[in-house]
Amino acid sequence: MDYGSHAGKFMIMDTYLLIKYFKCTASREEEAEVRRWLADDPDGSHARQYREAHLIFSGMVVHGDGTDAPARARRQVPLRKIFYSVAVAASVAIVAAVSFSWSRYETLERLASRTETVKVPAGRSMEMTLEDGTEIWLNAGTEIEYPSVFSRKARTVKVISGEVMFDVSRDEDRPFVVETFASTISVLGTKFNVAVDEENNDFSAALLRGSIKVSSKLSEDEEFILEPNDMVKMTGNHLYVGKIEDTGSVGCWTRGLIDVAGVPFDELMRKLELVYDVEIIIDREDLPEVRYTWGKIRISEGLDHALSVLAKASDFTWERDMETGIVLIR
Repeated sequence: MDYGSHAGKFMIMDTYLLIKYFKCTASREEEAEVRRWLADDPDGSHARQYREAHLIFSGMVVHGDGTDAPARARRQVPLRKIFYSVAVAASVAIVAAVSFSWSRYETLERLASRTETVKVPAGRSMEMTLEDGTEIWLNAGTEIEYPSVFSRKARTVKVISGEVMFDVSRDEDRPFVVETFASTISVLGTKFNVAVDEENNDFSAALLRGSIKVSSKLSEDEEFILEPNDMVKMTGNHLYVGKIEDTGSVGCWTRGLIDVAGVPFDELMRKLELVYDVEIIIDREDLPEVRYTWGKIRISEGLDHALSVLAKASDFTWERDMETGIVLIR
């Protein structure tokens, strides 16, 4: 027997059948049909119809049983029977609501256990919004792992490599956690930049707004609470906190710029490799020193321009192999 019709893709249950269910006069097959209908409720519409039908049934119980007998044959329902019927219906409603809530909870946690990986190719960058509203910017060569749906308890993102700017949507019930090979970063609502390079044992986090807690995974009892304009950086396997000298340099890559002030030469070359998708070989024993105390290079100007600007404040020369595209630094 078909007890319902379809509106979109969700079934609308026959109200008369629900009333039979509340009156405990439904057959076993009909009761099973109602239970299946309650369990399969992806948008909450079944629970709403269930509650509305129960209100109708409650009115029938209070004013008399007029669902089966003609008006002249109606009999007054004993008060204890009314209380019993209402109690049964209330119990059924509570069980259904709990079952619905638990089903939604299990579904959410199951989705939260499935992770997705995004890897930005060299020469590209991207911006994306997570399902909680958190905005993130990913620099070239960055790889992250995150669930398509966050769990009810926490929001966790793993930065495998690269550089990410986070603008976290505040949710006091679910802390936002960023995992890296070197640390665990816990936040509520804030904006900060994270740079990760496990191959070169490099990690840093710079805070622009709000507050974050950075806990080391490599050294015991190293935990820091950062305030705006604080930066934590790893040297060896230890974390050290200092002030950001130029707040405009933090996350300037999201605006198409590369900061060159005080950045070691080999680190600068790694950035250029990722941004321009090119291989750079440093063919000399010592590393050049770039003597810029401030300044940024616009990425859109191209690799040749970037190297020319750096060469003016340093002691290196460079050339490009036209066949392989490799850039050689001497």
